Amino acid sequence: MGLRLKFNLVLVAVFAAGFVTITMVAGRYLERAAIDDAQRSASVIVDAASFTRMDPRVASGLGSRLTDMTVRDFATKDTQTGIEGEAAARFQKDINQVSDIFTTADGERHLIVARLFYGGGSNRIRMANVNLAPVMANARNALTTLMSSIGTVFMAVFVLLNLMLDRMIVRPVAEMAKQADAISIGDFSIPAFKQVSKDEIGVLATAFNRMRRSTEEAIVLLKGQ
Repeated sequence: MGLRLKFNLVLVAVFAAGFVTITMVAGRYLERAAIDDAQRSASVIVDAASFTRMDPRVASGLGSRLTDMTVRDFATKDTQTGIEGEAAARFQKDINQVSDIFTTADGERHLIVARLFYGGGSNRIRMANVNLAPVMANARNALTTLMSSIGTVFMAVFVLLNLMLDRMIVRPVAEMAKQADAISIGDFSIPAFKQVSKDEIGVLATAFNRMRRSTEEAIVLLKGQ
């Protein structure tokens, strides 16, 4: 297994581990941030609608500009079904607001934000229902964009590191190996190794050329005896 292959295998393994970790962490963060944004938007609409006695249809229109939601207004004594019924049932437990995620019978997740207020001579509930499917889709799109950018940066770094590895290490070492093979059979016709840097490879090249000269001089002396 060559040096380049070993280097690339380690690099790919490190990147894969980092990529998976970042995907998991960033995915959770973006989903949580998307839900928090939807919750804040729904809370603003519900509070504003309750304070100004805004018509639910107008509130739904305003809320949809922030995130996909519907706003309803009904009396606590009215019978509700599904997740809205589950949310409304919580107001029977001496609470005046609800903000939670509910799951429908078909598996859809909805964010329900509701407030209890007094209006029209009775206690009423103003409720915003946010379908989390498009919210999560936007979070996944953001994650895809982020990970695509990271992948592009990695590919650029991968190519750059391979070019540097080839120019600074692989080629010089391969050339020294070629010259060492020639010297081992007494062939000194190939040109001396050119020192192109002052780093560790350059120090190795200097030592190699010194060894080559010493070996050549020793062979000449042996042949002269």
